[in-house]
Amino acid sequence: MIKRITTAGLCLIMLMGLGACASTETDPRKGGLFSYNPTAYQQRIADREATLADTEEANAMARQEGAALDADKQHKQVAYQDLKARMASLYAQTSKLEDQLAKARAINTSQKAKLKRLQDEAASIKSATIQMNNSGESLSTKAGKLAALQKKMDELLKEAEALSAL
Repeated sequence: MIKRITTAGLCLIMLMGLGACASTETDPRKGGLFSYNPTAYQQRIADREATLADTEEANAMARQEGAALDADKQHKQVAYQDLKARMASLYAQTSKLEDQLAKARAINTSQKAKLKRLQDEAASIKSATIQMNNSGESLSTKAGKLAALQKKMDELLKEAEALSAL
């Protein structure tokens, strides 16, 4: 009789152990002995493949965006170098004008006043060129200011030539 009770108890314990192995978990890595669900496993694979596809698409878009930013950076660097060369040219023109005005000899008072005004304006353009070169303004703002300074420089050069011709 004790043997029957022990056998019955042992069977009961085994059944309880097997029941504990069963689970409602659909992930086969976490499930028990009897909980393997092929549909849930296929769904898990499909979810991971969808996540991978989304990640690859995001990476491709990031690469395209990076390429566009690189192209934009290259364009801005070229524009910046062009603007910098134009500012250097204007600065050199200003120095040339100042040298020309320093050599000019004023004959009368009105010519002396014109000479002084031209010298002051040339110094003003030179100073503005230096400030613009060192400022943090945008390229388009600098380009606009440079165009105005160049126009003013051209006018000063004409006046200096007219003054030198006298």
